[in-house]
Amino acid sequence: MKRNTKEWKEKRAEFLKGKTCEWCGSSDSLCIHIPRAFSPAQVSSEIYSAAYTRFREVYRQKYQKFDYISTGKHRHKSHPAWHKALTVHKIEPDDTDLEEQFIEVLLEDSGEGNFKKLYHEWLEETGIKELIEEETKKIEKEHESLTNAIVLCKRCHFASLRNMNLCPKCRSKYKAVNYETCFDCLPDERKTEFRERQKR
Repeated sequence: MKRNTKEWKEKRAEFLKGKTCEWCGSSDSLCIHIPRAFSPAQVSSEIYSAAYTRFREVYRQKYQKFDYISTGKHRHKSHPAWHKALTVHKIEPDDTDLEEQFIEVLLEDSGEGNFKKLYHEWLEETGIKELIEEETKKIEKEHESLTNAIVLCKRCHFASLRNMNLCPKCRSKYKAVNYETCFDCLPDERKTEFRERQKR
């Protein structure tokens, strides 16, 4: 449904009626926000990404041959970094589960130059392309029905687009989603640590 149609405007007004921003509680400049995880583009992208990763392994097993050449390095449980076999250790190493390092050398690629073609054929053969189309249609219906939609004010909506959310402590400032609080709400010792890291 296009956002400039009368039907959408009526649906939007009905959805927003009596609601406030789910993050900050404001009732001003409200908008409908659908989290990125539920967008048709995101769902399609995730399935394609998983399929592509799987096909790379299929292609590797079916079309490529490799040789494995020792680098002359190994590592121990007691010395986990790769090092030359002749390295003299200060502490006697634990040789249990000694692991040798090898490099992979491509010997043959029978599908060379046809990766894209073979990938699309594999998508068809395995039914993954059809699955992606079905899942995309399903998420598009949910998108139009506002099943996963939430209400945000424009300020919070803008923050969400920048991968930020509202600080749960002060409820007034925003923070990156991977942080627990905004900078102002950090304990003094954490603020000091952060400032010191910035100076380095």
